[in-house]
Amino acid sequence: MSLFNRKYIAPPSSPIISNTTRIRSASLATNSTYGRGFFEPGAYSIVLKRCENGHDLAQQLADMFDERAQIELAYANQSRHWSYKWRNELSKSQEYGTNKKVWDQLATTGEPMAYVHSTLSASLSESLIPNLRQWRKEHYERYLLHYKKTKEFERDFLDAQKSWNKLLDKISECKSMYYSACKASKLASEAENKSIYYLACKSSKLVDDAESKSSGEQRKKLADKADTARREIVFTRTKYQQAINEAREQRPNYESTMKTIFERTQAFEKRRLDFFKETYDEYAKILEIATIDNSILKTMNANFKASLLVHDSLQDLIWWDQNYGTQTNSRWPEYEEYID
Repeated sequence: MSLFNRKYIAPPSSPIISNTTRIRSASLATNSTYGRGFFEPGAYSIVLKRCENGHDLAQQLADMFDERAQIELAYANQSRHWSYKWRNELSKSQEYGTNKKVWDQLATTGEPMAYVHSTLSASLSESLIPNLRQWRKEHYERYLLHYKKTKEFERDFLDAQKSWNKLLDKISECKSMYYSACKASKLASEAENKSIYYLACKSSKLVDDAESKSSGEQRKKLADKADTARREIVFTRTKYQQAINEAREQRPNYESTMKTIFERTQAFEKRRLDFFKETYDEYAKILEIATIDNSILKTMNANFKASLLVHDSLQDLIWWDQNYGTQTNSRWPEYEEYID
């Protein structure tokens, strides 16, 4: 059995991972190294892929925030337009009194809301997104078609596996030679046994000396060949066992070297995850400032509530009556003498 021929047992899924996460992580199964031990030849490629993906994920996160910034900016512009439009419409309308004041105050709320959302857009565009893109640029420096850090890890993995792969090739060759020797010995033994059986059958019959001598020489050749094949089995088995023992001796050092490189890739990935966490925290603070603890929103709400306190339907009706209703100075029909 090959040194690496072992059944892969997948770790149990964490109960806190969402179904969506499980589905997306299943994409790792498409990697040719999925289900293979990390220390197997070339199985480290999935680690290099993770390093490569880090750049793309940072780009996706920046794109997502950029899209949000554009949404916020578009809303801010539309809110300003809405406020301007309806205040202008109200100024030309027939509305009056305190009801008009409240209506005007309602339309005015579009301005502070526009400021809040434009500020949120600016915070994303001028701070969070540039920081994210600058970090990506610093940590994923290009090297031809790949990234410098990925090539560095790949070179170290290749160096670590070079002697180990040679040893595996040696084991494979020794194993093949041993198996071939076993097959050859079996064929030689069968040929020898057939010759013995043939001579036993001949011994019951009269044969001349020449034929007997020829059969004896043939049997000796077959016996020598079988003996040589059996010695070859011992020789190749020994070489095969020595190669296996050599692998057992080199394995601790090989594992240690591979683990050291892997821990460096872990540290590199941790820097990405930590930075993403910092980015999430910054985004949360931006949202908190823009929504919950924003003084502009508080002032806007206070002004709107204050406008509601002065709303008086009866007073508005009296005002209307005085200016446009029964309390106005009307012109009544009167006799008017004709003047030539």
